[in-house]
Amino acid sequence: MRRAAAAIAAAVLVPALVLAFILVLGGAPALACSPDIEVRFFEAAEGDLFMVANNSRDEWSLITLQIDLRGSAGHLIFDTEDGGRGASMHAPFAAAGNAVGLRAAPVVKDGDEIITLSFRKFHAGRDFTFVIYLDDRLEASDYGQATVSGAEIVGARATAAFGHADGAQAQARGRFNADGVAHLSGGLCA
Repeated sequence: MRRAAAAIAAAVLVPALVLAFILVLGGAPALACSPDIEVRFFEAAEGDLFMVANNSRDEWSLITLQIDLRGSAGHLIFDTEDGGRGASMHAPFAAAGNAVGLRAAPVVKDGDEIITLSFRKFHAGRDFTFVIYLDDRLEASDYGQATVSGAEIVGARATAAFGHADGAQAQARGRFNADGVAHLSGGLCA
């Protein structure tokens, strides 16, 4: 009889304690309202693609995104001009659409290692794709210097600044993995 009473008490008390804990902390877990950006790199013959998705679950807008190739395993550079520091092919920055309010095409010189993009209305749920060519600078690269493998972008970084509809601001950082993906999330809701 005592065991049954203890089991019933536990069945009632545990959910009540969990509910009280959630209410004290302000409802949903803080991570559910953090800014969340995913940057994907794809090697392509006509120019390499970067796809940026704002996967934030709350009203976070991406304000700036910087991709920094320094520290990449392949010692990557942006190859934007014919006859420059890159290998055989080149492609300057080109946006594929602009529903996210790209402020201006960034100036990326041949051989640069950093690109910074600024946006006006890159709200949650939107995505943006751009083309630019990357080359590695390895003596013995996986597929030649004009083709970048996932292993060669490992270590490249992405940094983002966000603004929330309520005026809050946050920053997030991430590194590209061997699949060519950098996941940026951070800044907790208060």
